[in-house]
Amino acid sequence: MSPRYRSRVSNGERNAGVRDSSEATAEQIDREVRKLLDDAYQLARSVLADRDKFEVIAKRLLEYETLSGSQIKEIVEHGRLINPPPGGVWLRGKKMPAKNPLGLLHLTPRETEVLTWIAQGKTNSEIGMILSACTGTICKHVERILSKLRVENRTAAAVIALAALASARK
Repeated sequence: MSPRYRSRVSNGERNAGVRDSSEATAEQIDREVRKLLDDAYQLARSVLADRDKFEVIAKRLLEYETLSGSQIKEIVEHGRLINPPPGGVWLRGKKMPAKNPLGLLHLTPRETEVLTWIAQGKTNSEIGMILSACTGTICKHVERILSKLRVENRTAAAVIALAALASARK
């Protein structure tokens, strides 16, 4: 007769029961658990090894809002975006043309759009509907706008935008 292996198992309630199973079954369970852990470890290592690529993807998503599968593949294969999305979005830190009075605030075109709607009193949800973007994306844009303008709230950002627009009208 084969030896028995006793293990404690929980039945989901406060009381844990005792279950008898063969040692071979216990070893098979141990092997499967070890395999799951090893696979998870290898996946975590591969993700961490490609961290630079994930950071590039995150930055480009903040800049362009959307990337196609082929654009993400470019970043993974080449470490950079070779064919940016259409729309002529400028890189962060570059000024927009001076013809836009908000262009001197060092915002991306999308951030400028969001700030324009903020200055008109729109909520993040309303701006998202207007620009066909999710509210979470608009919130991220607002965070970046506040940081770039070095203000604490959207009211202060709106004041800066209105002042820039007013001075351009003069």
